[in-house]
Amino acid sequence: MPLSVEESEIRADETLDGLKGRLLKNQLLSIFSTLPPLGFIALFILKGIPIITVYFSSTFFIFTVFSLFRRRKIENEFIEQFDMTEMFDIPDKEIRFAHYQRILAERIREKSMTVVPVLARPSDERGPDWGKTDFKMGHEPERRDAIKEGVVFKDLEGRLTDGEIMVAGADDVYAEYAQKRWERAEANDPDIIEYGVEKLGDLVKTGYFEKNAEEGAFSKVANPDEDSG
Repeated sequence: MPLSVEESEIRADETLDGLKGRLLKNQLLSIFSTLPPLGFIALFILKGIPIITVYFSSTFFIFTVFSLFRRRKIENEFIEQFDMTEMFDIPDKEIRFAHYQRILAERIREKSMTVVPVLARPSDERGPDWGKTDFKMGHEPERRDAIKEGVVFKDLEGRLTDGEIMVAGADDVYAEYAQKRWERAEANDPDIIEYGVEKLGDLVKTGYFEKNAEEGAFSKVANPDEDSG
């Protein structure tokens, strides 16, 4: 079901709140990391110890630079994740975040208007999507239990037609016939008998085919008419 403009904006705000939370956490960590050097700088200035003052001043400077670098890195990861590289060059934070909110809201609304098909045979290791869109942008979707969710496919095929029943029965008969032919071929194969094994797989394990490799053997088997001609 498509989201309204208001709902899209709310979800965009929730995503931006996550970014702001990470930035705030980084800022608080930086503040608490720089408090000890600042205290030592003030102490040693009062004590008149210039060398140690320079040392702690350098430490404070390094922490400050690292904090700014880390903040920018967090925001750059967000920009790249949602493909907003055009936002890199906007220096004003408020304008930049307003653009984030607008673009996210538009993309969330467009995503809600896209029909997500139910995957009957998924290859994704996280399991089928089941056509749901109950996720937030920027967050990994939770894995859904295929057994619990799979009940929606129960009796999906419905009753087979007479023609389908006939084809299914013919497939079963031919499969049984082919299996018997294979077993007879294995029982009468001279190489299998000579090596005292019962199945072709057992003959492979003996190294027979490595010992008796023949150049162009596959071509001879695949094109028997060429040899006879």
